[in-house]
Amino acid sequence: MELTTVILTGGASRRMGQDKGNLRAGDATLLERQVARWQGVFSGVAVSIGEHPRPLPPDTAALSDGFPGAGPMAGLEAGLSAFPGGVFLTAVDMPFGDPDLARALAARLGEDDVCLIRRESGRLEPLFAVYGPGCLPAVREGLAAGERSFVHGLFPKVKVRVIEEGDLPGFDLERILCNVNRPEDWERVKDQLDRT
Repeated sequence: MELTTVILTGGASRRMGQDKGNLRAGDATLLERQVARWQGVFSGVAVSIGEHPRPLPPDTAALSDGFPGAGPMAGLEAGLSAFPGGVFLTAVDMPFGDPDLARALAARLGEDDVCLIRRESGRLEPLFAVYGPGCLPAVREGLAAGERSFVHGLFPKVKVRVIEEGDLPGFDLERILCNVNRPEDWERVKDQLDRT
């Protein structure tokens, strides 16, 4: 399977109050850092921009939503439409995503359509996951029906491999899966990014 990393940036960022991709730490924006982080991990990197054009780092493909306003599921649809080999999906506001963990999920996909992590709390992590090409018909069907939820609109219709948090020793999932939603979240992680 020839995966492409798709970074989601199309959200409204209401809780942050500004575009999260443009948040700056050191000499780079969060989006620039994410694109650099994921270069060379799989076959390429693309950015799901939702409905709004935005400047992107050089040699980075922009993916517009075919289902405007439908959130991350629309970003997944755009990614799978553009890259039929499948995608590793992540979000611009997950600044500490670990490429080794992404590769581990890809290696465990096997014959399934999705490979993702379930935290000890029972929460699934659909925005740090691998999606094979077999997901595309179900994603489109769900979006056409107005369904935006991965858990309800996609996962019941495809083969999902769930990796339990306890089966991933050596990975600091609290850090890796940390996302930045509010200004106070950004302040907490910005100092760490400034040092890298």
